[in-house]
Amino acid sequence: MHSQHTRTPVRRPFPPSTRPVIHPLALALHLIFGGTCLTAVALPTPAMAQAQSTAREFDIPAGPLATTLNRIGESAGLLLSFDPALVKGKTAPTIKGRLTAQQALEQALAGSGLMASADGASIVIKTAPPAPVSAKEAVLPVVTVRAGAERETANGPVTGYVARRSLGATKSDLPLAETPRAVSVITEDQMRDRKVLTVEDAVAYTAGVQVGMSGNDPRFDEIYVRGFDVTTDADYRDGLRQPNSEWLSYSHTEPYALERLEVVKGPDSVTYGQISPGGLVNRVSKRPSRDAVREVEVQLGTNDHRQAQFDLGGELAPQSDWMYRLVGLTRKANTGTVGVNDDGTYIAPALTWAPSARTQVTFLSHWNRFETAGSPKPFQAPDGTLTEFWNGDVDFDGLKQTQWALGYEARHQFSDDWTARQNLRYARVRTDNQYLEGTLDADGTTILRDSYGVYEKMRTLAVDTALEGRLSTGELRHALTLGLDHSRLTADVSYLYGSAPSISMTSPDYHQAVTRPDTVLVEQGVKGTQTGLYLNDQITVDNWRLSAGVRRDTVRQTQTDLSTGERTPQTDHATTGSLGVLYRIDNTWSPYASVATSFIPQFGSNLAGDAFKPTKGKQVELGLKYQPDGGRVSHTISVFNLVQQNVKTRDPANEVNYVQTGEVRSRGLELESNLSLAAGLDLTASYTYSDVRITRSNDGNEGKRPITTPKHMAAAWVHKRFGGGFLQGVDVGLGARWTGETFADAANAARNAGYTIVDARIGYDLREVLPGAKLGLNATNLTDKRYLSCQDGYCYRGRGRTVVASFNYQW
Repeated sequence: MHSQHTRTPVRRPFPPSTRPVIHPLALALHLIFGGTCLTAVALPTPAMAQAQSTAREFDIPAGPLATTLNRIGESAGLLLSFDPALVKGKTAPTIKGRLTAQQALEQALAGSGLMASADGASIVIKTAPPAPVSAKEAVLPVVTVRAGAERETANGPVTGYVARRSLGATKSDLPLAETPRAVSVITEDQMRDRKVLTVEDAVAYTAGVQVGMSGNDPRFDEIYVRGFDVTTDADYRDGLRQPNSEWLSYSHTEPYALERLEVVKGPDSVTYGQISPGGLVNRVSKRPSRDAVREVEVQLGTNDHRQAQFDLGGELAPQSDWMYRLVGLTRKANTGTVGVNDDGTYIAPALTWAPSARTQVTFLSHWNRFETAGSPKPFQAPDGTLTEFWNGDVDFDGLKQTQWALGYEARHQFSDDWTARQNLRYARVRTDNQYLEGTLDADGTTILRDSYGVYEKMRTLAVDTALEGRLSTGELRHALTLGLDHSRLTADVSYLYGSAPSISMTSPDYHQAVTRPDTVLVEQGVKGTQTGLYLNDQITVDNWRLSAGVRRDTVRQTQTDLSTGERTPQTDHATTGSLGVLYRIDNTWSPYASVATSFIPQFGSNLAGDAFKPTKGKQVELGLKYQPDGGRVSHTISVFNLVQQNVKTRDPANEVNYVQTGEVRSRGLELESNLSLAAGLDLTASYTYSDVRITRSNDGNEGKRPITTPKHMAAAWVHKRFGGGFLQGVDVGLGARWTGETFADAANAARNAGYTIVDARIGYDLREVLPGAKLGLNATNLTDKRYLSCQDGYCYRGRGRTVVASFNYQW
């Protein structure tokens, strides 16, 4: 990898017998009428009675009756259902104070001519009779919406493209509409429709995100956010950091194993400790649930792509306290470049134990075997031309990685107001990376080669423990989080060099005898720890949402030269904070402002022996969100100014020394929209304007843009399912991603041309022939656009057209 500038409580679900049965006509009516009915958690009658009689804090402003009913049901965990025509045009007063759900409903319905009545597992809103009447006369047509959409949790499934909650920004289950910063969520439905094969592909349509700077390189997902690398310093899974050795041991993630992806934009050290100033990408694993999951899929595609995958889950036994999830896949594929394969085998078992509504423990694990080329870049001629010729050896070249992880997420609710949680993961990664480098001989056709090998073993531990509380101080309602997290990394790296036979460009032999390199260039051991104590407060007063946080970190790292035994320790401390304010208007609009900071340790020292200080990031962000409560549309506009300081630059008094007077500034505008409409239409679209500059430097590039950083990016993907007519069962998708021109060198003298990538899909539901079966055909880079990304003389070719046919069966 290279740096930016140097380029070198949880509610226990209930058994199926207590869940509402959703009639297709009822669902259609709900969607047509705009989704005013709320379904939170469908409670059996005893639990429903308890939920109705339990007092809790309500603070719901006056507004449309439908919105107020939704908020009451969501807060109390009740299933409310009603005819939309009954509440149309009606309003509800402010609901405020410590009330039972029954009291809140009575206040909301006062004077409306309506009443709330228990009907089995739901609360039915109906016309209040002027006199006692029979049940038959009193029952009105009821619209009940699909429970899954309203039961959304911050790490659970989302129907469509519009997520409403996220853990990524604060580690707490906070509505995105009440989060005072830009956060993007890529749902499983979106990843499934686009048939993404990498995390890099999955985030490609997201505002502020740039991918593919190093071309077609399957070794890892190279992702930049707001102009800064988030691959090395901001790789997260389930809220815990996936560290790396900063060589080639990067954890590989299969997107099929994920429920969603969260992109948090801007510094967030107050939540996570050392992190990129650009933000982070959090990969959320699929988890067990009581809903049965039964899916298998097979894929065939271009470049000999063959993949089989499955997803199974549900209760271990009817009404059991145990639930399971088992996700797996196997893939054999090439990439369009000779010798560059993309093979993988992945298995992820998970178990959840939920003995009560207040206690839940989920055990998460995965094992992954991944293989690709050690150096996927084709040979570059002395004149700078990037050829189509690969100068490696099929039997020698390759990155072979085996990784496994085991951990848990535990949560216990002591009372309605206090909860303790702990997340832990232990992981091991072994990576062997061998490749050949070559130079062109004088004859113009023979490449003289040398062999290289990087052999790594890495062990990591991450644990995050927190106490969450809800309390009130006068008019202020607080959601407090006090946490302590700790991470540990141990890695051994051997970097070796050796000789290798030459290869002819006119008659290449890709199966020659190449011995393992034996000349030691680097033999290094790395041990590091990070410990952080953090406090966050989410404050609600009327329509205001205030957030404040502070954190103190201690980071230690020791590097050992294994050849000599010389040890170099370093310790850094950092205090970071964040502050945000948001105002919720009519449960629809949310203008906000925030400021946040970050840090990244810089291992090493200057010529005077002084250890380098951590870089520091600071961002000011203003924005406006549009996301109606209960709606399936989300729009966000944000403007930001982000500055990273303490960047290393050459000492003007001694060119072999470094000083930390450098500075990089990123400011810009981001627009993002996601919607899922009743007509079967889903859309995601974004635009990014990014003005990134090196504002202080002694390297001759002050005032310049960092290489391969575009000023403009735009993307849009639309997907349509046809539910009737002669196209019934058909679904189609079409998208385009445009990346503007970039500079190819530090002096901003050479340029990389902008390019547009077109993606497409067509599918067909085989319900009339085989219920549960679907066929799909997806194309990435449909037009086979050829484009280059050059960086200070080194050029990389983007991935060409990929077409994948799939057969999916669910039962």
